[in-house]
Amino acid sequence: VSAVLDQLESGQVTFLLGQGGERGELPAQSLLAKVEGPAALNALLGHVYAVDNLAAALVRRAFLRTGESIITRDGIWIGEHWLRVSRDRDTHAGVLEREQEMHGLRSEVSQVEQVLRKLESTLAEARALANDLEARREQLQADVNRHHAEHSGLSAQLDASRERATETASRLEGLIKERAALDPQVQDVATGLQAARTRLEQARAALQVLAGKRPGLEAEREQLRTDLDQARTQAEQDRAHAREVEIQLESRRAAQSATLAALERMRSQLAQLQARRQELDGQIRGAATPLVDMERSLEQALSQKVAIEAELRAAREALEAAEAALRGLEEQRGGCETRVDEVRGGMEQARLAVQETRVRRESLGEQFAATHFDLDTVLGALTAEATIAAWELNLAETTERIVRLGSVNLAAIDEFKEQSERKEYLDRQFNDLTEALATLESAIRRIDKETRHRFQDTFDRINAGLKEKFPRLFGGGHAYLEMTGEDILNAGVAVMARPPGKRNSTIHLLSGGEKALTAVALVFSIFDLNPAPFCLLDEVDAPLDDHNVGRFCDIVRDMSQRVQFLFITHNKATMELASQLIGVTMSEPGVSRLVAVDVDEAVRMAAM
Repeated sequence: VSAVLDQLESGQVTFLLGQGGERGELPAQSLLAKVEGPAALNALLGHVYAVDNLAAALVRRAFLRTGESIITRDGIWIGEHWLRVSRDRDTHAGVLEREQEMHGLRSEVSQVEQVLRKLESTLAEARALANDLEARREQLQADVNRHHAEHSGLSAQLDASRERATETASRLEGLIKERAALDPQVQDVATGLQAARTRLEQARAALQVLAGKRPGLEAEREQLRTDLDQARTQAEQDRAHAREVEIQLESRRAAQSATLAALERMRSQLAQLQARRQELDGQIRGAATPLVDMERSLEQALSQKVAIEAELRAAREALEAAEAALRGLEEQRGGCETRVDEVRGGMEQARLAVQETRVRRESLGEQFAATHFDLDTVLGALTAEATIAAWELNLAETTERIVRLGSVNLAAIDEFKEQSERKEYLDRQFNDLTEALATLESAIRRIDKETRHRFQDTFDRINAGLKEKFPRLFGGGHAYLEMTGEDILNAGVAVMARPPGKRNSTIHLLSGGEKALTAVALVFSIFDLNPAPFCLLDEVDAPLDDHNVGRFCDIVRDMSQRVQFLFITHNKATMELASQLIGVTMSEPGVSRLVAVDVDEAVRMAAM
């Protein structure tokens, strides 16, 4: 502080400590109530009162207490026993004068604020006017785009008209050439026409001569026509009969060839049957005890053989019947052989059974004789149920029970306890698995139900979108989705599309452009169901003509209000739809670069 005081050459300075208590409730005329500052001003200005002029200060002076003072607006400071006046404005600036200057500055600031508020309102009006102008600019831009589109359409129509004019001019030139080439022919035709007129006059003269012969000639002509019609009818009948004869001849030839082949086959089969017959005769003669049934079967086979031979002779006329009879004979022969084998097997089994019974009877007789019992007494004591089969069955059951018991197991109780505990554990595991399986099946049913519901909802929404977008893209017609299957979880989805004026049964009958528009309608319907911020279209409009490109651009323009489209195209009409164009150019061989154009900015610059 001393260093600062040494540097102060003129003026006044007051240092205040940044301490002090808070301000209390101050009198309205206190100088401290009229200034703002730190709490340290309480001691300096708390007992100083401010008045307007010296007269008011002198009146109030009589009421001052010790330590209180009064100050006027002119800077006169009055105490209880003193008065201080400072007029040195160059070196000592009064605080009240500064306050007046501050009041003046505040008024100027308020005026500036009023001017600022006026400017802000003017700015708001200018901004509103700018927004209106911007909206008008957007409207004008839309009009410009519409006019551009109309210009493009008119340009296309003009180009088409020019092409048609060129074609018409070329066609006219061709017609002129054809006319020049046809002039000689016209002259020849004129000459021929003159000659024809001459011949016509001659024919008229001859016609007058032949007019009298006309009724007879007409009658003769009618008769000839009738004869010709009859001849034609007869010729048609003859041709049909000839065709039928040829067909019958061919069928007879085919039947003859088949019959000859079947006859050769039957002859070979007959030789085989005769050999087999001889073999069977030898087997029958070699049998020890011929059977009556076998002889009857053989006699039946012989009679069937004779019938077969008769059928073979008749097979040339009825091949089908012969083959059927041959198959029947083959089946009967197989049945006979089977029965012969069965009979032989039965005879062998019966012979073995008789031999076994005889041997067993002899052994049982020897065993019973060794017991020294009377057979009649024993047989009389036996009951009706005491048969050999019953005793053998009882013996087998007893032996099986003994074998099944096996040796005595001393650890069977412990093993039973252990197996019982294991059974309880396995029962608990089984119950847990059963509950888990039931829970899993319930979850699967719930998931299937939710999947069916969601799939049906998604299918209906996409189908509704397709029904709405397809007529917009085609200018009519209708399209819908159809499930190909009864189970909704395994069913496929077919697209049924019929453009206006067509009744196609499959999508393969549509043209390339119609397939593309159908795919666009389906993709946009799916896109509406779960939209993304961006949609990329890669040369979707390539197979479309100008009319279909216009409808494609209309639906893309509508959807661009909520989706940003990025599309790759070579079509001018589609390019006019975009607000940003990005192209790839090759200014130098092998060097490509991107060129971006803001269409709105380009239109704005062109308008300037």
